[in-house]
Amino acid sequence: MNRFKQDYYNDISKIEKSLKRIADALENSNEIAHNVKHAFTGMDGKQVDEKYEAEQAELYTDDIKAQDDALNKETANEHETNCDYLHHLVQDLGSTDYNEFCNTHCLPSNDAVTVSNYITDLDYAEVLGVISDLEKILDKELIETDLQGIIVDSDHDIRSAAQHYEFEIGNGEGIKTKKDAILDYITNEFGSHGARYTDIIKFAYYLGNSGGAKFTTRDRGYYSCAISGNNAHLTKGGNDFLVKGINNDGLERYFALSFVENATGFWKYIK
Repeated sequence: MNRFKQDYYNDISKIEKSLKRIADALENSNEIAHNVKHAFTGMDGKQVDEKYEAEQAELYTDDIKAQDDALNKETANEHETNCDYLHHLVQDLGSTDYNEFCNTHCLPSNDAVTVSNYITDLDYAEVLGVISDLEKILDKELIETDLQGIIVDSDHDIRSAAQHYEFEIGNGEGIKTKKDAILDYITNEFGSHGARYTDIIKFAYYLGNSGGAKFTTRDRGYYSCAISGNNAHLTKGGNDFLVKGINNDGLERYFALSFVENATGFWKYIK
């Protein structure tokens, strides 16, 4: 074998060894990749990162559902308050405006039950639309007052009660604060029926403001912090405060702690 052939076969041998090293390296790399993938694979065969993403998606969906449920509940409560307010607006209309309202909505003016049911069946946006229309009408009417100077409207009774308690606070026996006045009013005015949230907020609004502007949906949050939240002094503290109970009609209402057991055996503290 001459020198050139010997060099040729030596080169072939070197190339073969190089290719073998490359093949070994590739095999080791594939094994490492397989081991890494296996290390991040769960018992069910799914990749850990895939399971994590699925769990996060499920948690996100649950959060969205919880937020939607809370929003729907809040909207339902607000809608009930708006319907109550609309009922009062209709009651405040003069005969001419009332007849026009009934004609506009194709309602019999001599059937109060049908009118009331119509208002209750309106959806959220429709109620707000009718409220806006009636507020514009009522704003144009002259303000009438009684001999005591109290505005005569659908809230006349509650305005009168508020004015009475304004005098009693600090002068009447046992009524020293606004809280005392509210609890006493709920007991005397609603008795075993109990009061709704709106009843309490409306009275609190007029207490100290009996001659002020009419209570509207814009004021529904007035004094709400006294019923819920960290400073809810109407539901805690002192010898008497608000509790919730089930009245004889099976409805949950607010009562004063000092009176609730005279009205029902089913009641609870407000947390």
